[in-house]
Amino acid sequence: MIVRYLVFILSVLALALPGLAHAQSASPSLLRVLTYNINALPSPVKRHKTMRINRIAQILKERRSQGTQPDIVVLQEAFGKRCDVIIEESGYKYVVRGPGRKSGKNARGTSWGIEGTKTYSKRPKPQKFMGSGLIILSDYEIKNPVFTTFDGKACAGLDCLANKAIMMAEITVPGMDTPVKLITSHFNSNRSAKAPGAVRLRAHQTQTDILAKFLARTTTMDAPIILAGDFNTKLPVRYQYFREEINALDAAETCLKTGVGCVLGDETNASEILYLTDDKQFYRSGSATLLTPVFIERNFRETIDGRALSDHTGYEVHYALITRKNDFAKTMCQTITQC
Repeated sequence: MIVRYLVFILSVLALALPGLAHAQSASPSLLRVLTYNINALPSPVKRHKTMRINRIAQILKERRSQGTQPDIVVLQEAFGKRCDVIIEESGYKYVVRGPGRKSGKNARGTSWGIEGTKTYSKRPKPQKFMGSGLIILSDYEIKNPVFTTFDGKACAGLDCLANKAIMMAEITVPGMDTPVKLITSHFNSNRSAKAPGAVRLRAHQTQTDILAKFLARTTTMDAPIILAGDFNTKLPVRYQYFREEINALDAAETCLKTGVGCVLGDETNASEILYLTDDKQFYRSGSATLLTPVFIERNFRETIDGRALSDHTGYEVHYALITRKNDFAKTMCQTITQC
């Protein structure tokens, strides 16, 4: 797999060589992004949960010692102080946490289901029992982190107990004039939310609408963007609506359909990166930066005492970055057909 990966990277750069003579400012590089729902739900501390979280931290530490660590890691369901071990052991210089349970907007009347009558709190302001569970870790400087929370009309069932949100940060990647805008979120679950199907779907679509407005307000076509998170889009009707609204490419679709190919990890198959997954990465190139997915892997598959580290696996994408100050990226874009 490593050999195939290197061969593909070289092929991408080879495509770039004709343009490099006319674009001395071009700067091809890689950006490795991991999204991982670590399933650290709050509960009375159980030994096996703590062991699994510690092992996740250890794996990231081991990868750093090998020089293979992701440049950026986004975590979901990272609830509680026991998750701090991941921050402490993984070695990332820059860390941003998502909103806590009291942050942001908590609309009056938040209920178990949209327009439902069975509320989980009778207080004037509904109680959130958990924060967003979002964390961004980066080897590169993080600037201008912002977030917006989903209000009471944008959640359904048990998901309303958490202060779910969208978080964005600008990642200053060396050699790039324009930061990469990294967006993460954890959307409403499906059956595990314990709410009627129509209510769950409406909540998910409302969250998608909020994300689309958030992107319109905080991003431009100049800056490249990457959306990485647990978007809970495995259900086809959810995925279709999400794709139509966010104006970004599915990294897995590009990887599997591009003419020059893309490498998958040894234990990774097409179905688990494409549609049969709630964990996804989407992206959009900027006016001066071409993003191209060149490697995708589902990882963190090991078990401890027969238990998986999480009910999710990691979803890691490596993007080739080519920046320019003239028409070079446009030429590459037309060549690779991934604009």
